[in-house]
Amino acid sequence: MNSSKKFKTIFLHIGLGKTGSTSIQRQILNNADLLENKYDVHFPRKFSHSRPFDGNHSILLRAMFHEHSDVRKRLAALGMHSQESIDQFNRVTHRGLEKSFANTNASNLFLSAESIGHFRKDDVQRLEKILRGWANEIKVVACVRHPVHALSSEIQQRLNFGAVLEELYQAPPFYKFKGLFGRIEPAFGRDNIVAYDFGQAIKSGMGLTAYLFKEIGINVGHEFDSAQAFNESMSHEAALLLSALNKQRPILVDGVRNPLRLAGDMQQIMSIPGRKYLAPASVYEEAARLAQPHIDWLKQEYGIDLSVKDIKHHQDYYHFSEESINSLALVTADYARLKRVTPPVIQDAAEKFRLNWKHWFS
Repeated sequence: MNSSKKFKTIFLHIGLGKTGSTSIQRQILNNADLLENKYDVHFPRKFSHSRPFDGNHSILLRAMFHEHSDVRKRLAALGMHSQESIDQFNRVTHRGLEKSFANTNASNLFLSAESIGHFRKDDVQRLEKILRGWANEIKVVACVRHPVHALSSEIQQRLNFGAVLEELYQAPPFYKFKGLFGRIEPAFGRDNIVAYDFGQAIKSGMGLTAYLFKEIGINVGHEFDSAQAFNESMSHEAALLLSALNKQRPILVDGVRNPLRLAGDMQQIMSIPGRKYLAPASVYEEAARLAQPHIDWLKQEYGIDLSVKDIKHHQDYYHFSEESINSLALVTADYARLKRVTPPVIQDAAEKFRLNWKHWFS
């Protein structure tokens, strides 16, 4: 896509994940007109194939680079099973961006897409070439957080995409800062990277969005909502149940969505109340050990010193709270009721769920 509009600067916010990106995106989306009219920054937000748009440009940019198998799996889970469907998605994205650029008088552009933190080096370089056609300057904005503090949320997010807890515990997921910045720096240049500490942003009391803009030289004062970070965490019990569901009934089968995984099945489980989700203590300890070289590198190269607090865990990891048991009783009853009015394949699934859920964690 070649744009006739040439911005002065693109601010490319890449997260990182679990640093309040969702809150920042929603606050910018809610204040997009103010950001444009008063602070000269345009935030693209009108896409006919992404309604309602939530402020996250991740999938819009991710679908442009889809050659790798893991990316194709992610796109398939979102309904893009073929090259034709991906190409059509990208065409609509480009039309939306072109229209958005043509209709703004702002000198600067703001994009937010934490998926870029997972781009391979060649995809990062290809993205830079595209963005270079849109602006004279590109500033990459990255907020970093100690991996141990982000681990519980990282695990929950991967459960949403079909992962299983046992596998996540064997290889705790975390951002490998040295590798990440090693992919970003060659493409955009070290001087064009703005990195800051999530913990410092929280302590500032400014609000995450205002703090981000301060880091890139824009003082929005108190005009943006300084509400606390948006949190979509699930309960400990819900995480155990969702992992069990993913293990027994994968989201994808042979590269396409499993017909036995209904659109609302995860939401039903994720809504189950209970204790805050925590992995076993050994998983946090392993994550801290693996992350330490990256923590040291970040301090040496960027002057950011990420410290870690005491690692918490549940002594009774598999214990279900009374609140969860009460909720699960109702969920099970709902599935039993569905058995009387649904096709045989769903009846069988409901019966297996009713009989087996209490044995999944024995």
